[in-house]
Amino acid sequence: MTDATIKTDLAGEASAASARAKSSAKKTAAKATAAVKKAAANVAETATEKTQVARDYVHDKTDAAIAWSKPKAEAAHKAAEDHPLALALGTFVAGAVFGFLLARNFDR
Repeated sequence: MTDATIKTDLAGEASAASARAKSSAKKTAAKATAAVKKAAANVAETATEKTQVARDYVHDKTDAAIAWSKPKAEAAHKAAEDHPLALALGTFVAGAVFGFLLARNFDR
C-alpha cells in the first residue's frame, strides 16, 4: 500500500510565524515604551521651564512693585499728613464718583 498523504511542516511554519510575531510585538513594545519615556521627559522639562519662567516673572514684578510703591506710599503719607483736609475731600469725591457709577450699573 502506498502512502498518498502530503507531508508538510505546517507546525514548523506556524511556530516560526508565531516567533516572528512575538519578536515584532516585542520590538513595537520597546519602541512604544521609549516614545512614552521620551514624551514624559519632554513634558517634565517643559513644565520645569514654564515654572521657572513664571517664577522669574513674579520675582521681577514683585521687585518692581516694591521699588515703585514704597516711595509712592511714603510720598502719599507725607502729603496726607501735610494736607488732611485735601485728603478727606479727595476721598469723599472718589467715593461719590465710584458710588454713582456703581448705582448706575445696578439700575440697568
